[in-house]
Amino acid sequence: MSSTQFIIPDLLINWPFLRIINPNLQQVTDEANEWVESLDLFDPSQFKKFKGCDFNRLGALVGHLQGKEHLRISCDLMNFYFAFDEYTDLADKDEAMKIAKDVMNAFKHTEVPFDNKLIEMARQFFKRTIDVVGEDSAGFERFIADFDAYTRSIIQEADDRVKGYIRSVDDYFILRRDTCGAKPSFSFHGLGLRIPNEVFEHPLVISMLEGATDLSAITNDMHSYGLEHSRGLDGHNVITAIMKEHEVDLQAALYWLSGYATKTISKFITDRRKLPSWGPEVDIAVHEFFERVGRCVRGCDSWSYETNRYYGKSGLEIQKTRRITLQPRDAAYVTKERLQSSLA
Repeated sequence: MSSTQFIIPDLLINWPFLRIINPNLQQVTDEANEWVESLDLFDPSQFKKFKGCDFNRLGALVGHLQGKEHLRISCDLMNFYFAFDEYTDLADKDEAMKIAKDVMNAFKHTEVPFDNKLIEMARQFFKRTIDVVGEDSAGFERFIADFDAYTRSIIQEADDRVKGYIRSVDDYFILRRDTCGAKPSFSFHGLGLRIPNEVFEHPLVISMLEGATDLSAITNDMHSYGLEHSRGLDGHNVITAIMKEHEVDLQAALYWLSGYATKTISKFITDRRKLPSWGPEVDIAVHEFFERVGRCVRGCDSWSYETNRYYGKSGLEIQKTRRITLQPRDAAYVTKERLQSSLA
């Protein structure tokens, strides 16, 4: 094998949740794409690339399986995540801080339109979510708190990137648990289940959510490593942290990840067996919540092979062969000029 070719492990080989896709995807894709296009976040050629990533498919793979309205808000969340990600990937700490603050403001004031296109995207998405989900004040509070932690962590990531700072593996995980966006995704997909806060304060539930978050983070880091490397953004990636701290090459770092995933999955399954009872009604909701969390982790991994984002048209082939070739450096979807004009 050449030095640019390597084998990716199947990190979720023992994960007990299957790939399930919402059957309404075809019907929702066009309207979700038209919505993103109407916001004029990207130049036309870059929007074509963005659309090619098929974030709506991700929404259908990670969202719960009720009808079209729930699928639409799941698609909207995924499209928003990645638009937010593209914009903040180019931002320095102050720019990222402004974007993050404005997003949280939009979530709290959904009635008044915003001039900034990315912030208006956040507002419209969240207003639609409130309309679809209905009453679940504790759930919405959790989602907003988790999303706030996510946006604040993106500011720290932007600062690390500008300074060229590579974290230790443990330190990296602390930040990545927030930057990967898994926590707000889990709380988002739990909306409407009306699970009381005491459940989320239980040590086993905290442990399970951390395990599922770590699995989401490391599978995403593995799949996105080639793309990030090609754009020079691979400083914030667990693989880079492992290579630096353990003084190993890329292939050895991937095998290290495989061991980490095995231990994490095993603990998640054990924790789930030990969950206490909160009464029949809450227990049913908690069971359903972790089914959704499990599907969410699996769905992100499945989508990584099914989208053009990470492996071009070769994803399904790579899923079989596990062989990857590192690509040369490439450009991002959003230009620095576009970022500046959106902040103005």
